[in-house]
Amino acid sequence: MASRGRTKEDGISRRDFLEGVLIAAGGIAVLASSPAAWAHYPPGTTFPPDGAIGVDPRVLRGANLRDTFTPAHWLRDERLTWSASSVTIAKSNVDSFKGSFPIAADTGSYDVIVVGGGMAGLSTAFHLRRANPSVKVLILENNPRVGGNASRDDASPVLPTQAATGGAYLVYPYDDFLFEFYDTIGVEYAQNVVAPPFYSYFFDDHMPASSLAVWDGTTKWVADAYNDQGIAQFPFTMPVIHDLHAARQDFRNWYVTNGSPTDPPDNSDPKYDHLAHQSLRDYLTVTRGFHPAVADFYDQFASDALACVGRFANAHSAISFLGAEYSPVVAFPGGLSYVARRALKHLIPASINGSTQLDITNNPINVAELDKTTNGVRYRVGANALRADTSSAGAQVTYFQGGQFRRATCKAIVLAGQMHTAHRLIDHLLTPERLDAASRYRHIPVPIANVALRNSQFMVNVGPSFNYYWYGSEFWQDCITADYVKVMNDPARRNDGTRPNVLTFYSGFFHNPDTDRRAERVALLTTPFSVYEASLREDMERVFGPFGFDWVRDVSAVYLYRWGHGMVVPDVGWIFGTPTTGLLGQVTRTDGPRAIARRPLGRISFAAQDSEGTPAIESAIFSGRRTAEEVAAFL
Repeated sequence: MASRGRTKEDGISRRDFLEGVLIAAGGIAVLASSPAAWAHYPPGTTFPPDGAIGVDPRVLRGANLRDTFTPAHWLRDERLTWSASSVTIAKSNVDSFKGSFPIAADTGSYDVIVVGGGMAGLSTAFHLRRANPSVKVLILENNPRVGGNASRDDASPVLPTQAATGGAYLVYPYDDFLFEFYDTIGVEYAQNVVAPPFYSYFFDDHMPASSLAVWDGTTKWVADAYNDQGIAQFPFTMPVIHDLHAARQDFRNWYVTNGSPTDPPDNSDPKYDHLAHQSLRDYLTVTRGFHPAVADFYDQFASDALACVGRFANAHSAISFLGAEYSPVVAFPGGLSYVARRALKHLIPASINGSTQLDITNNPINVAELDKTTNGVRYRVGANALRADTSSAGAQVTYFQGGQFRRATCKAIVLAGQMHTAHRLIDHLLTPERLDAASRYRHIPVPIANVALRNSQFMVNVGPSFNYYWYGSEFWQDCITADYVKVMNDPARRNDGTRPNVLTFYSGFFHNPDTDRRAERVALLTTPFSVYEASLREDMERVFGPFGFDWVRDVSAVYLYRWGHGMVVPDVGWIFGTPTTGLLGQVTRTDGPRAIARRPLGRISFAAQDSEGTPAIESAIFSGRRTAEEVAAFL
């Protein structure tokens, strides 16, 4: 995880304990509290308390429950003592587990064990099998469902329309590794480009002071805010609007520049590595000389997409992300869960019935098919990996599933979860340098909410858009229209205000990721559901109320998802070391903590989007290809 601070089982503070329950085992980011579904009551109703985590029935909907994250306590709090055939769990006041337990042998035959069944893990299995179709792969996923961060909420009562619980869209393929992956698994990206307007922004007196100083006082929604026509409608002075046009063109120019910042960043030209040591805000306001209101505008995007605002995000990662935002993007019902389902279907053909987009989207996952011994790829849910070992002869993974410890052997291991969990599995193998580098991976908490709507009339009144942004919320700063990709090419349906719908709300991390992330993870768990709900209501009444929205009439339920270490922070100075310049001006890339921590360790390799540098599906996919190549020598 991001902090190297550790506790012993006999002296765990309440603060440390609360943070501990947010750690994921098995390499997948924790959904610390599952969605809480809330049927609305008449105005003035007093809501009951939320109850204890893992006890309140409203937080038991398809997420990382206590059975999932309890084993993470054992790792984080150093309660596990290993021997050749058993493990001892030290007594603690945070759960009832203690004593010595046997480690049973997993008798399966595996060439590679992949820890983590999200997009990185699925990509790893894909690339392993593509290079060698006879390779036998076991994927261990700690959640009780498929997809990791790219899963979705299919619990009953079902949402009015399929919606994301994590990532909502992807960038149109821009590199061979993406075309190869998407084309092979059958992702129909060309047919699902999001139609404009993509972004709409709401401007009012909740903007930062530097924006208010140039605001003309008009409260309004501006559609298609990333295009010139939208920028021309911003309620700012003309010099600021001029700067916004220029910033847009600057990012577009970067996107078509040979060797420019990209995802993964290692594929860019080292001559641009200096941008990794400059903040996005400094790039915009100092290097480019734009008005601070321009940086305020991009803070709204960065706080969500880059896990921090512009004064913390490095310019290299930001340029890559923002350049892509001015190019076509692709979305599917249910967000990135569709890509995960396509990958699963490719790896285990019987896992989902049918082959069309509608089939893969709508048909349930055949859980009984996932872990059959006859599969070339076996996908095992509810399996919490706790230790990985490597030797000259082979590798081993010890995991906890169904109340029993098991040990599986293989030729190589890929830890395809984020580093905050991956390094816990191999702490006993790390040098101080590697452990220090792993501690530099910073991950921030991410609450996400799906708000179920009885109708879409207020969105029709505002003007249909895929993504709505606003300033000044306590928690939230944008929401996605869940059914937009279904109806975007049918104006009659887009403008049908009677259709039920879902808005997926995303939070923004405006805090300092270096100093505040631990406290914010604690706050994520301890903040009552009612506080998040109240913030959603306040925001929606402010930005949509003037267009006919009524909370009591229009909202049928709220589902809250709490991701404890949801996104890696691409902060200043992290993705690369300081570049060196030769006598002839040639620039040489140097390794920063990201590259040092992810170096192969014997037969163990490290995948996940954070290992590539940015919280992007493209990074996760590439990490699978890279690690498949790294372990090929052992197969």
